[in-house]
Amino acid sequence: MRDFLRPIVALFLVASATTSAQGWVEYINKTDLFIVNFPGEPVITETTHHSAYDANFPARVYTVDNERGRYQIAVVDYRETEAIHLARTNRTEANSSSSVWITDVRASIANAAQMFRARGGEVTYDAWADIDKIEGHQLQITNPDQTRSFVSIHLHDSRLYILEGTVPAGAPAPGIFQQSLGILDEEGRRIRYIMDVDGNLTRMEVMHEWIGVDPELAGDQLIQ
Repeated sequence: MRDFLRPIVALFLVASATTSAQGWVEYINKTDLFIVNFPGEPVITETTHHSAYDANFPARVYTVDNERGRYQIAVVDYRETEAIHLARTNRTEANSSSSVWITDVRASIANAAQMFRARGGEVTYDAWADIDKIEGHQLQITNPDQTRSFVSIHLHDSRLYILEGTVPAGAPAPGIFQQSLGILDEEGRRIRYIMDVDGNLTRMEVMHEWIGVDPELAGDQLIQ
């Protein structure tokens, strides 16, 4: 067993060293409960997100801009959806039912994806996706200025995570960013599920902990 694990550990350490050398950090956010590789410390902006059913929800946007592109995650907080819809003054016959707040959360992934399609450019990939069996959607878009955007959208525990990596024309896809997104629980442990044929989820135990791990294994971390 030791001989089997040694190359895996070595590969993990090489990957961590490579990421560190390129200025990337393993960014862990304990407020919005996610982990991702960022090429530096993100700027955090408080904003609002307009939903599919005409409500505004609080959101935070985490952004890193550099010569290689823009790396951004928006986290929309849907936890007070019912109260926000009850307080709305812009009700119409089409969006005033007692259950519209439930529909609004359920529609959040599709609505966010449509916002990207409506922005313009050529959509070259548009499909269902998951991270750790947390369902969502991915898009790839060639923008009018020929930059390319790689988008991942996921909903978990009433938070909508919208990841967008945009790189210059001809540049490699931002895989180290896009593929590193993970959702955490309140204790900082990554959430990973097993999904059955009916879509029911059972949480798995994961071996690697991100907060409090041996620094030699963790690489460069930024915890906020």
